Amino acid sequence: MKSKSLLRAGFATVFTALTATAGTVQLTPVTYNFQLAGGGGGATGTLNGSTVESFCDDFANSISLSTTYNADVTTLSTSVNLDETRFGEVASNGWTAMAISDGNATLDSQDNSFFNTGSGSSALARYEMAAYLVSLYNVSAGGSTSNNQIQEAIWSIMDPKAEGAVINPSGTNPDSYLEQAASWYASMNTSGNLGSLNSFLSQFEVVSSANMTFSNGLGSGGFQEQIVMNPAVTPEPRGAVWILLALVLGGFLVTRRTRAGAASAGNL
Repeated sequence: MKSKSLLRAGFATVFTALTATAGTVQLTPVTYNFQLAGGGGGATGTLNGSTVESFCDDFANSISLSTTYNADVTTLSTSVNLDETRFGEVASNGWTAMAISDGNATLDSQDNSFFNTGSGSSALARYEMAAYLVSLYNVSAGGSTSNNQIQEAIWSIMDPKAEGAVINPSGTNPDSYLEQAASWYASMNTSGNLGSLNSFLSQFEVVSSANMTFSNGLGSGGFQEQIVMNPAVTPEPRGAVWILLALVLGGFLVTRRTRAGAASAGNL
């Protein structure tokens, strides 16, 4: 198993100032301020001169404090070109298989199919769900159980086979957040919600090392990839867009659980 430390944690970045435009910019992580079990969590630094706070996204690469890196920036959307990202060209069959098991066999099977062979196996879907999970962090809670579970869910989602088994230093079970991410994706990737989804995704940018090389679709080398978030969206969701997302997701979950219960009853 790979060792994990703050220098082995990947990060997804949350802006506290205006984000950088697309292209190669400079990234400098400065201090850690949101540490989870064994590393991970958040760090404050600068990206293209703006202050940023970062959260783990890529567990297999390292980053050092007070070191300046050259980075490519990709704004997320449902039609984004992911060529400059670390995981953007990982094939749908190139991810480590999910084996969610939280006690509901019907939903577990549905979610595992979603991640392993369904729409959740695309690189774009993985980035969308990683961005959603980053937005769920409660920064003020620090290394709480839920924050560690969110971190582990992000690492599990962004885990190509080429990286080996995902690390789990906190020993927490991420299944509930993996299921939540799957439900969120299914609820938002519909014709009626694409406008809201793109509005949400446009607030996130993937920050990738400009020094990566690619093999079998996976970016190798360079610093940890990150996802930056515009200050209009902050962890501990708030605002009109979050109310809409909560209503849509809540209705979807009720329908999903009802259908799963009916299916289970029919199999008795």
